[in-house]
Amino acid sequence: MKKLVGISRVAATFALAMVLGACGGNGADGGSESASESASAASDAASQSASADVSAAAYYQATNDDGFVNTLIGERVGEGKVTNEDEAKECLMGAMGRLGGDETIELVTDSAIQSEDETIVYTFKQQAGGVLVSGSSVKLTVDKEGTPVGIVSSIVPGINAEPISEWAVDAAGAEKVVMDQMKALGSMATLVEGATEKVIISDPALGGENVCAWVVYTFQPDAEHEDGIYVANYVNAKGESMYSMPVSGLGDPDAEAGQSAKNRFDFDAYEPGEASVTIRHVDGATEDVIVPVLKDASAGKTYLADAKRKILCADVAAYCYNDELVPTETQNGVDPIDAYEYYTFIRVWDFFDSIGWTGPDGYGTPTLLLLNFVDPLGEPIDNAGYLCKSDGFQVFGFTRVSNYGECVDIVGHEFAHCLTHTTMAGKENKGDPGAINEGFSDIMGNIVEMKLDGDAGAWTLGEGLGPDHIMRSMVSPRDYAQPAFAFDTYYASKPPVATGMNDKGGAHTNSSLVAVLSYKLDQAGMPIDDQGNFWTNVALAMSPETDYPMLAELLPWVMERMGYDQYVEPLKAAIDEAKLSVVEDPGTVLEGCGVVTFDFADVKELSDNGLVCLVLLRASDASIEKRAETWPVAGTTVAKANMPAGEYLAVVQVGDENGTLKQFMAYGEDGWVLLDGKDPETIKAASKVMTVEEGKTLEIPTDGFKSVATEAFSTVEQMLQELAGA
Repeated sequence: MKKLVGISRVAATFALAMVLGACGGNGADGGSESASESASAASDAASQSASADVSAAAYYQATNDDGFVNTLIGERVGEGKVTNEDEAKECLMGAMGRLGGDETIELVTDSAIQSEDETIVYTFKQQAGGVLVSGSSVKLTVDKEGTPVGIVSSIVPGINAEPISEWAVDAAGAEKVVMDQMKALGSMATLVEGATEKVIISDPALGGENVCAWVVYTFQPDAEHEDGIYVANYVNAKGESMYSMPVSGLGDPDAEAGQSAKNRFDFDAYEPGEASVTIRHVDGATEDVIVPVLKDASAGKTYLADAKRKILCADVAAYCYNDELVPTETQNGVDPIDAYEYYTFIRVWDFFDSIGWTGPDGYGTPTLLLLNFVDPLGEPIDNAGYLCKSDGFQVFGFTRVSNYGECVDIVGHEFAHCLTHTTMAGKENKGDPGAINEGFSDIMGNIVEMKLDGDAGAWTLGEGLGPDHIMRSMVSPRDYAQPAFAFDTYYASKPPVATGMNDKGGAHTNSSLVAVLSYKLDQAGMPIDDQGNFWTNVALAMSPETDYPMLAELLPWVMERMGYDQYVEPLKAAIDEAKLSVVEDPGTVLEGCGVVTFDFADVKELSDNGLVCLVLLRASDASIEKRAETWPVAGTTVAKANMPAGEYLAVVQVGDENGTLKQFMAYGEDGWVLLDGKDPETIKAASKVMTVEEGKTLEIPTDGFKSVATEAFSTVEQMLQELAGA
């Protein structure tokens, strides 16, 4: 019986009391109703359900306007006992209507894992048209009495998987399409007989939509039909040629996924070795360290790359903006910050590998480290990020502006994003799910740092850059413009649409609501190793649409299932303090605070499209690092923030949907003005100091705002047009 390697290896290594999760696939966007309304409606619907197979769960979560769910936990999620895989499948099929599928969904047994407390997790993968859907799965947890008590699903409904009888071409027809094209191109490639198969791939021409296709294998020309020298050619159900790529073998995972890292860089084609590189610490001190490299003897080049771990360093701009993979060479020296980021990434990679999670996604997929992070205009980006999967690589980006290699917690944070991208079904990082994802990465980054470097940097993020560069605190979130509980000071309200201009709906801002829980578990005495086990299980249990109210129910359930009974009550108390179940703004002005508002009605179109953001800076230093951000609340054009009483400067950002290209405006003595730069001195010189008084509301005037904002956005549009032309 095939097992899901990445997850089951973690379970085996940690000796977990419960393993539950969904991996891969794309979840549907959440509906417009509130979580409390969803839970109430769900409970009513469940209690009135005519289905004999599924009874009411303690909680379940609506994922769209049709009321479909992806997470069911409680005392019982199905009638009768489940003692084997057939009964597990029958139970899941009974719930399929509520999971967004129907009787046509095909489930194939993947694994059955029994834990120390005799809980069994049955995992099934989804098929469509007789083809496995990459990453789509559904899991049923059954307690030791045989009672089904939990379902987590990443079933993908509505896949374009017409029956073969309705396809424009059969296997032979797809082969003819490919060979006719080869002939027209003058290629001498020959067909691999009997190897053509159906696959489900993410079609880039359809915005990543999952579609069925034929993959037709051909031998590479002049390859003498040797093993490992093939080309996978894709033909869609309409009989249209899509694209081709070299693959290592017939039916290998790269071919079935439709992408291969070997197509861009073959680790096995170079000679592995080691080299000494210089890393530079934040205090300016340098150190020589030994790192893996790959040598191309014929070209006289050595690359910053690792054949064992399959990590390749390359240039950001060439890859992201010119579709060129330009490996980082070492013979003329390596930038000390680039070298440090590579070195630290290897340390983090090895830590996760030691606990059974191989590579960022748990499957040993090759990693692409894009160094010298810049925007499309070539301007440095002071950031680090997990950039999702591309060309068969798990891709990360790191800046040269800040020395993030000094920060194991930041590198571990980004690494953990790939872990949750795998376990949480590849959901876009926005809203509550995005904030939970960010908070989880903060937790895991701290756990990795404490395991590798000790406790000195515990419970903050980025302290390795120096005390003035700490980004977030899990002890006192408000110190770094984050809320300690829902609708607290700095809490990010839901915007009209989640974009890069509003932090994808507060994904980083509201991450503190989950991150603080880890510190409080530490205060309750939970050892760091046990926290690692617990939070990894939480990641495996979360679905693509897990929001904060759902998490409030899920966390104690996971804790109980793992047998950490002594921490259940402290966890519940921490959840209550963080107010994870609160979904509506109570409208109260917090003690010691006032309210700041700004109406974007003059630029309603920009507001409705999520292209504006109000930034409040401390008047004392105008530090952009200590900013508080807010934006129009969904359904309005008004941005609102609870702010501690004090003096502030107001800046508005207008930008593109990704939040990459921005223009800045400040409210000054004569109204709004366009800024030439965003350094503190420029902002202070252009801005008027405004005072927030306790218990009072400060309405920031809109004098001259429309014309300045229009001019700013025109500049953004011009930059976008120039990039499109390039």
